Amino acid sequence: MALIDKETFDQLVKNPGLITADVIPQLEATIKAFPYCQIPYSMLAKASSLAGTEKLEETRPRAAAYALSRVALQQLVESDNERYDATVDVDDILEPQLAPEPLDSDDILISTVEQQASAELQRTEEQRRQQQIIQGFMKKNPRITRQDNNLEPVSIDLSSRLAGGSEGSIETEAFANILIRQGKIEKAIDVYQKLILKKPEKRNYFAKKLSELYARS
Repeated sequence: MALIDKETFDQLVKNPGLITADVIPQLEATIKAFPYCQIPYSMLAKASSLAGTEKLEETRPRAAAYALSRVALQQLVESDNERYDATVDVDDILEPQLAPEPLDSDDILISTVEQQASAELQRTEEQRRQQQIIQGFMKKNPRITRQDNNLEPVSIDLSSRLAGGSEGSIETEAFANILIRQGKIEKAIDVYQKLILKKPEKRNYFAKKLSELYARS
């Protein structure tokens, strides 16, 4: 089954109310190709809620495992389906001074994307060090910033250093950024997928990067 195309993906992110059960095969194929991208899991759970209880029970646990907010995921899945769980106290979720207004599916998914963007901005000391490595590498190899140069020798050298895995080798995220500069998006996606396995504590940050790269591919 073909992956979900870029235009449809962007449209569903902006308008989750357009999600239907018809896109389930495409979303499943997308998740198989990009298993660490969070947004398709939430979309699949929403689409599955329209296909029936059995399909929803199959996809909801995976979506919950990747969701930044399980409450937001629940509201996305159950919005407009008249299956809201009465045991969930909305007053406990909202700020005390706000009236309990129901969230629509657009607000829920947009909020999820905004949370991922916010997490990316909160850079750790390790991320800042990686940026310094990139800048130092670019100064030593100024040709890499020019897309019209023959960059293949540089890529081969970096790949061998990455495979070495030693402390002195270039950081893998720095390597991913270099691949992006070269326009090698698919290879950069592969690097970020390996980073998620290597550093699961930064899963959400790398998942956001994968989502951005998928939108560009």
